[in-house]
Order: sequence, then C-alpha cells, then structure tokens
Amino acid sequence: MRQLLRQRGQLGGVRLEPQMPTERYRVGIGLRSIRRRRKMLWIVIAIYFPQVWLTIECSGSNTALAIVFTVWFIMLWNCVMLVAFARCPSCDNYFHIKSFFPTYHKRHCLHCGLSLYADLDSESI
Repeated sequence: MRQLLRQRGQLGGVRLEPQMPTERYRVGIGLRSIRRRRKMLWIVIAIYFPQVWLTIECSGSNTALAIVFTVWFIMLWNCVMLVAFARCPSCDNYFHIKSFFPTYHKRHCLHCGLSLYADLDSESI
C-alpha cells in the first residue's frame, strides 16, 4: 500500500508535485557548462608549449616527446569535440556551429543570439 501511495505521489495525504527547474535556472546551468568547456579548451591549448619544452628538457627523447604529444592531442581532440557540439540551452541547436565549421571565438549562440554571459546579466535572458 505504501509503495502504491509513493508511486501516485500521495504519502500521508499530501500531494507531492515534481519540482521543475525554471527556464532561467536551466539556461544558467547550460551556459556555465559551455563556459567551462571553453575554458578547458583554452587551458589545453595553452599547456602545449610548456609541456613540450619540459619534456625535451627532462628526457631529450623523441619517444617521450611523441607520447606526450599524442596524449596532448587526444586531450585537445576531446575538448574540441565537447565545445563544438555543445547545445544552446535556449534553442537547443549547436552553440558554436551554424554551417560546417565551428566558430569558437563567438560569444553568443549562432542561431538565437543568446549571450554566453546571459545568466550573469539578469536583463539578458
């Protein structure tokens, strides 16, 4: 009986309604995710030269350099794919892709024009 009441959402005579996140909250979570992905991409790009220099200085081996480069390239590929195929939380299209090539330097959705920082500006949403 208790399980049946729990399935119907009525336990103790109180009707339990599922809490739906507001549109503003959903957009904010989506934009934070896109910003986090973009930041990770720029970090991976920025660590390339120090990483190669450190590998050459410490090992001097071409094999070690090839391994480090391969690991870096796999990380870069994953970050590029995560950023390129991030969906806009407002229109659900790709945030950075409108035609064939992604444009990472744009700070707004290429379809609906939602700003990357719209959740930080209360008037933008």
